Amino acid sequence: MINKIYDFQSDVTIFCSFIQEYSEGEESIIGRAMRQRWDAFDNSYKEVSLELRSNEQGKKNYQFDFSSALSPFMVFSEDALLSLSDILSSRGQVLPVKTESRRKKFVGYYPTNSLSGCFDRTNSIYREYPNGLMIEKPVLIKNNITDEYLFTIDEDISRIFVTDKFKQRVEDAGLMAFDFSVEIELS
Repeated sequence: MINKIYDFQSDVTIFCSFIQEYSEGEESIIGRAMRQRWDAFDNSYKEVSLELRSNEQGKKNYQFDFSSALSPFMVFSEDALLSLSDILSSRGQVLPVKTESRRKKFVGYYPTNSLSGCFDRTNSIYREYPNGLMIEKPVLIKNNITDEYLFTIDEDISRIFVTDKFKQRVEDAGLMAFDFSVEIELS
């Protein structure tokens, strides 16, 4: 049974994160991922070059297991991927990324398991635009959430949700840089 849902984010206060290093004319992975609308990338996907971004104290290191700075495109360490592989592999796409880290390996991740009927339009705060909704505060219908760990919703092209069971798995594995401070309201 699901008790809590969180907005899937990384902690950038203490931990570093990745931003994309791209050439002029190249589209950002953020825009490309949002345009996918939770459909898998095809064979035209090219490895994304990532640049290490300092934490809020100005320090740079690879001592983290997760970065959501390019959300909805996520970056996991190989350790995190291994610890969470049973969850991640069936709910999305693991994609190659390039970093300057010599010791620690990282991979990209894009979820493809969008759920329908979970968005509570009555209690959420959002604006409607021709291409979709801009959701400021989502409220989810608890009884319609059919995934126990990680999911997205059809109405929101940029937000990823995780459950208290996912949080427990991350904590049990001792993974770093996951931020579970933003709890999503349930109806």
